[in-house]
Amino acid sequence: MKRFLSLSPILIIFLLAGCMESELDQSLIKEEKIELEFFSPKPETEVIFNELIQEFEELHPNVTIKQEIVPEPMTVLKARIARGDIPDLFITYPIEQDYKVRAEKGYLLDLSNEPFIKDIQPTIQNRYLVDGKMYGAALTQNAVGVLYNKDHFEELNLSVPNSWNSFVQVLEELKSNGKTALIMPNKDINQASIFNLNLVANEFEPSYWKKDEFSIVDSSHWREISEKILTVLLYVQPNSFEDSYYDANKKFANGEASMYIMGTWALTMIEKSNPYLNYGIFPFPASNQKDHHVLGGVDIGFAVSADTKYPEEAKVFLAFLIKKENAQRISDFEGSISAVKGVTNTHKEGHLIRAKIASGQVLNWPNHYWAGGTAAESEFRKYTAQFYDDQNIDVYLENLEKMFNRYADANEKN
Repeated sequence: MKRFLSLSPILIIFLLAGCMESELDQSLIKEEKIELEFFSPKPETEVIFNELIQEFEELHPNVTIKQEIVPEPMTVLKARIARGDIPDLFITYPIEQDYKVRAEKGYLLDLSNEPFIKDIQPTIQNRYLVDGKMYGAALTQNAVGVLYNKDHFEELNLSVPNSWNSFVQVLEELKSNGKTALIMPNKDINQASIFNLNLVANEFEPSYWKKDEFSIVDSSHWREISEKILTVLLYVQPNSFEDSYYDANKKFANGEASMYIMGTWALTMIEKSNPYLNYGIFPFPASNQKDHHVLGGVDIGFAVSADTKYPEEAKVFLAFLIKKENAQRISDFEGSISAVKGVTNTHKEGHLIRAKIASGQVLNWPNHYWAGGTAAESEFRKYTAQFYDDQNIDVYLENLEKMFNRYADANEKN
């Protein structure tokens, strides 16, 4: 009898293991510690996302969100996806080739029927459509304009320029009066080339990038763009190649330059450097036409890896970020224009830019249409940096022609 009693606990354990295996597994799943990697190319929003991540983790104690920010993020992301090391969530841009290829090859989770998609402005969200499905979710839009120091303009009785010619005249007036007319972060070509992309976007329709062959060397349009770049470089700060994006933000904030061609993503950094800066933003006048379009597109948009171990948790996190109150906080922090319904932009300085976007006078980033995607964009910026330095138009156009034709040929073969 004693022998039977001594064995019974062991028998009971085995019986529990055998008969209640599914129940035990369910219990373990509920207590499982989950970590999701959120890969972001945006150091300027690291703080606000960390705040929101902390709040999300408090609501979901078993989930940890790790925000990952690295140098050359889109190049790193492309390399990671190529080797199968895909982050659970990452920022992605619609229309561009990299996004389309990833969607078509099954790397991204289909988000088409998620309830939070209905909370996003359809005209923006629909840019994520690939073969009738959406593999991304838009949160914010960016826009590029010319930031200007209102005190400098008032001191010299200058009006906001509304044409290319008047823009150059203002540059000349500022320089002749001892001002640094324009600051450029030429040490950081990813930001410096935004000025160049403005000119490109205003010159070419999206259909232009569908060409099978590019003739750039003999193009009067490309030569005019190049000449405009050289004109503007006459008015930038000395030693511009020593100034990074962060240096340029700080110098503009401190009144060391009168104008700065930059996107809305820089506003928070600038205002933190100098909360009392008296500045405004006007649409970049890329030509002498009366109506100027604003360069912009989806700034923060999310994709979820199709291979994530935790798709439901990833989608719950996205739904949390897209909630109106959280989307409003992101817009307030960064100065971006939200893609979420009912969210308003509170930066009064950007009213001219917002009016353009509201009226449909907006141009998407030209690099989003390029064959070659991120690789082509990176190479374009490399040649642009070289051109800013050597100022050789012929070499610049030859490099661009070879580059665009190489990627077009590769795209045809695929």
